Amino acid sequence: MKDFNPKRKGPYFLIGNHVLPLDAFFSSFPIKGYGIPVASSFVFLEFWQRIALTHLVDSIVKRKGQSDIQTIRDIRRHVKKGHVIQIYPAGNTSYYGDSTESTYATAKLIKLQKIDVVSAKTKGGYFAKPRWRDTRAKRPFLEIEMFTLFTAEEIKNLSVDEIFNIMKDSYYQNDYEWNKEAKIEYKGKNRLEGSHLVIYACPECNSINQMNSKGDTIYCEKCGSKSTINDYGFLEGSKYDNFVYWGKFQEELLLQNLDKEYEFDVEYLKLDLIKFKKEHIANGKMIFKNKVLYFQNKDINLQFDIKDMIGIVYTERDEFSFDYHNETFMFITEKPKLLLDITKYTKEDLNNV
Repeated sequence: MKDFNPKRKGPYFLIGNHVLPLDAFFSSFPIKGYGIPVASSFVFLEFWQRIALTHLVDSIVKRKGQSDIQTIRDIRRHVKKGHVIQIYPAGNTSYYGDSTESTYATAKLIKLQKIDVVSAKTKGGYFAKPRWRDTRAKRPFLEIEMFTLFTAEEIKNLSVDEIFNIMKDSYYQNDYEWNKEAKIEYKGKNRLEGSHLVIYACPECNSINQMNSKGDTIYCEKCGSKSTINDYGFLEGSKYDNFVYWGKFQEELLLQNLDKEYEFDVEYLKLDLIKFKKEHIANGKMIFKNKVLYFQNKDINLQFDIKDMIGIVYTERDEFSFDYHNETFMFITEKPKLLLDITKYTKEDLNNV
């Protein structure tokens, strides 16, 4: 890790952990000019984010179904202009309070472009406003550590594997481990409301799809066990004092229970990722049974063979979407992380057969 002068000129890549939807704006505050974010077309479906990324700053849109070649061309165009390019290799904002998995393609891009790379590690973002909560903490504390990760000259002597491993380690952040030492208070109301969007398994009775939340409490509707949150973001009254460990527990439990049937209330939306519009189609039930997903109501009966689903993502607060037979489907649900994990692990299981 090397010193970084925020007033230096581009071009360079600015990468980092992804905690908040507007990470790109926070990371741009200290630097000269602003970074050009590479953003998924899903980001532009949200009105205020679309306004920010089209009217306040320039951006590079990675459209669903668009080849990486076009995205690379757009990046090269900005590099030639001496711009800073912002990329969040994790893609997904943090589910549990630690960094999500990074994409290998970013390391390939860094190797290909051969420009300096600066890493920005955001600390405290998960406690300030996790993806599943509507409101932020009262006057939240955020810390962004920035440093030069690679120079262009160093990249020439590194393999893509080496770049990838150094890159993902540089910005890995676990906000719970960090706040054990920092001891920053995050006060406010309804600090666990919405946590059932990502926490779906009960560590007391091992039930799945029975969790709910309200105010500063997450609880199991089956056995009645509950957990509250303290001012440092840690949980009290549960086997786990943080969602990082709780998340690992529930995913391991789900792997043992993929033979069971699960049912969800959902809203079915039609997407136009060219005009960036969402259209309500119907409300109904999403059912997982025998490694197949179904959407059903009195008028519609859709079947999705998980082995043929691609581009499976959980975006924003409560959106689960995927591509199926050249069409993009989105469902609004109170259990997006459970749907994501069911499809991800079932697909892995089917691919291993």
